[in-house]
Amino acid sequence: MDITSDATSLEKALFLKASKAERPIYGNLELLPLCNMNCDMCFVRLSPEEMKQQGRLRTLDEWKQVVQEIAHEGVLFLQLTGGEPLLYPDFKELYSFIRSQGIIVTINTNGTLIDENWADFFAQFPPRRINITLYGKDNETYERLCHLPHGFDKAIKGIKLLRERKVDVKLNGSLAKENFKDTEELFRIADELEVPMTPAAYMFPATRERKRDYLYESRVTPKEAAQATMTIVGHGKTAEEKRAYAQMKLAMVEQTEEGKLEPGGMTCHAGKCAFIVNWQGHLQPCIIMKEPWVPVFEIGFKKGWEQIVEKTKGIQICAECNACKLRHLCGKCAAANFYETGNFHTKPTYLCEMTEELLRLMKIAATSEA
Repeated sequence: MDITSDATSLEKALFLKASKAERPIYGNLELLPLCNMNCDMCFVRLSPEEMKQQGRLRTLDEWKQVVQEIAHEGVLFLQLTGGEPLLYPDFKELYSFIRSQGIIVTINTNGTLIDENWADFFAQFPPRRINITLYGKDNETYERLCHLPHGFDKAIKGIKLLRERKVDVKLNGSLAKENFKDTEELFRIADELEVPMTPAAYMFPATRERKRDYLYESRVTPKEAAQATMTIVGHGKTAEEKRAYAQMKLAMVEQTEEGKLEPGGMTCHAGKCAFIVNWQGHLQPCIIMKEPWVPVFEIGFKKGWEQIVEKTKGIQICAECNACKLRHLCGKCAAANFYETGNFHTKPTYLCEMTEELLRLMKIAATSEA
């Protein structure tokens, strides 16, 4: 997961400097695994019964303590997520406490719980941004994919309530077979609401603590994921801008030399300047991966961070991926390698096929006059 995708130039520079210094600057707090929706492809959501079998919610005081330690280590940005974070019983108190520590807060939510009271609260105490995932263009898609009746109407109402109060909102999207054909319509809805949108064409086949097989039938094919990527990167661009973008990407591929055929380290900021503390109290380098981890509530954040940095250095990615000329177009993600193949060392066929198709489509776009 690219933490710099929505970052300003200054923030990207801060991330880069912190990553080189191995200093934490950005984190996710996963407050709970509970959610009012039950999306087919979700790897986090647990029922209350499943949650009780694996742990308990951390108390407000426990979160406050770890937030104080996080702030003391110089972390500037925290993102609150879940599950559905607004279901955390002491959300408002914890959110207010984090802001009092001088930390910039972003919230990930499905938006369906946001009513006038929530909107008024965020208007009075605004976060940097509220990220809302829009799962489809209508209630029918929400019922099929998320199993929440009238979910679309609820999400749109939440977005409008926040926008009416000038709260910054950004839309995310998770593309699956049930909503793949909605991509253009999702952008139309976002434009109508005057809210930026960034759908994700690639879906991690993760399971994490849910302990169930990923529903592969919900994932689009590699070629469809590449097609969706082209739609996403081309949105809002003129024909000339699309052509220039494709030419830039192709030039990047041409200028990328083949690397050494040996395992390589992680190339993202995870475990270098970024982290997550999940609902079970595991400090981890990446929100997708479930390993490595340390018990942050038991050993403290400072010691935990030092251990995670060292454990992250031990992760080695597939030698073929490290040498591939398309590695910058692909993204070369350790978490994707692991969940696609079951380990870090095997080439992820799905991503290879997706990237090859993306390269083909880029070549067409680079010479297109349409």
